[in-house]
Amino acid sequence: MNVVIMQPFYLFLRKHFHQVKRADLYLFMDDTQFVKNGHMNRNRIKGPNGYIWLTVPVLQKGRFGQLIKDVKINNNENWKKKHWKSILQNYKSSPFFNKYSDFFENVYTREWKFLIDLNIYLIENISSFLGIQNTKYKRLSALGVENINPTQRLIDICEKVGATKYIIGARAKDYMEEKRWEKTKVKLEYFELEYPVYSQLWGEFLENCAIIDLLFNCGPDSGKYIWGNQLIQ
Repeated sequence: MNVVIMQPFYLFLRKHFHQVKRADLYLFMDDTQFVKNGHMNRNRIKGPNGYIWLTVPVLQKGRFGQLIKDVKINNNENWKKKHWKSILQNYKSSPFFNKYSDFFENVYTREWKFLIDLNIYLIENISSFLGIQNTKYKRLSALGVENINPTQRLIDICEKVGATKYIIGARAKDYMEEKRWEKTKVKLEYFELEYPVYSQLWGEFLENCAIIDLLFNCGPDSGKYIWGNQLIQ
């Protein structure tokens, strides 16, 4: 069984959805410390003048921060209206905007208390739009696995859920303590691929946009540019 463990970022990038596609079980890492203004609560879309950041405001609690699962959205700020307005302005003329616009408009009219609930809702539904059907999802906090050593904790998690393969980004190779994994039945697979350009609005292609950029521009063909025949091996 392929397992991926990942923090639930806001709107995800296409490489993250590739990992969702590869996973039989996708574990949302919700029990580690939240880092403000990383991809947990913001991401970029593309406009006529380049990248535009969409940031979900959050309420910080205490000097030493809080766990991801406990982070509340600051709904005193009118972020939902701002995000939807920005998405509408920059993608309303894209080929497949109308196909998905009702869903996203609804997202930005609903009430969200916790950041993680918003992020997981987006990830699971966008995965469905991309044709991902067989992946199961679970929050890591539900497993109750604790270990001071980060690598051993990952091993304990994988063994608890019955993983035979743990898929992780290649950037993690330097701190993965591979000798620990060699003593287990879990195979490590490092994941880092290049992805092709696709047709975007607003001139020169920009990589690392939120997944909605690909979805609005390529629609049902989006998978070709993530795991399909356009993939650069």
